[in-house]
Amino acid sequence: MTDAHSTAKHPAAIMAEVLDEIDAARAFVARDDSFDSAQALRVALRRLRSGLTLFRPMLPTEHNKALLEEARWLAAEVTRLRDLYLLWQDTLTPARVALPDNTALQSLEVRVLNRIEKERQQLRTLLESDRVQALIAQGNEMRDTEFWKPAAHSPEKLEDLCIETLDLRLSQALKHGETLKRLDSQARDSFRKSLRKLRATAEFTQSMFPSKKTKAFLKQLKKLLDSMVAARDASAVRDRLEDLMQDMEEGSAERHIAQELIKAKEAGVGLDHKRLQKLWRATVGLPLH
Repeated sequence: MTDAHSTAKHPAAIMAEVLDEIDAARAFVARDDSFDSAQALRVALRRLRSGLTLFRPMLPTEHNKALLEEARWLAAEVTRLRDLYLLWQDTLTPARVALPDNTALQSLEVRVLNRIEKERQQLRTLLESDRVQALIAQGNEMRDTEFWKPAAHSPEKLEDLCIETLDLRLSQALKHGETLKRLDSQARDSFRKSLRKLRATAEFTQSMFPSKKTKAFLKQLKKLLDSMVAARDASAVRDRLEDLMQDMEEGSAERHIAQELIKAKEAGVGLDHKRLQKLWRATVGLPLH
């Protein structure tokens, strides 16, 4: 799989880079009130979870399990704020421009902005909490090569693990992608998640064992995932609006406009199944390693 004359990185170096990304993203959230800051931390935590999953056999079992659970917990907190930013910027702001005098829409925007401010302050407090500091401390243990099991020091065993995991992730994606035309929103989301896991594994593998084949596969896989972003965003907007609607009166104008925004967002996805199938065939037609 590996191209000639390449040297494998130790997984401790890979995870150290991920932990540096998390530190930078935490600082970004602390100083910046924007979608980008929450998104940066969300992506960094996703990479941490992906790395923990890939390298599970080479880390102390209890450490890996505990850190993975904490990373999932914090990622959920961050994603909630990220999706509120998304709702405001990509859905409410264009709607307000189109309907500047709609009082129900104005009221909904105020509600969303208030929730964003609340979630933002809560997240900043959370990032300074003992629980998050413990998560970071646990993660930093992985920077030391001696913390890892002996197998992590063997390039041959690392490469075998990467190939085995890549093949498993590809098989899972193939299973989800068998009937693209009939994918409902839930099944489509499962397909996207399987592709995202495949991409993360391929990226870590490429970091340790650079390969032209893996690089080409990743480039094509990115095109496929980019084509599914709108569907994921529509799902996120629906979830956040449905959460906000719990505090709205039945039959109110504000509740009605929220429901209409959900419909408009999902109708606007416009996922081209033929294009999706073409991208998927082009992706799986390439050698992964």
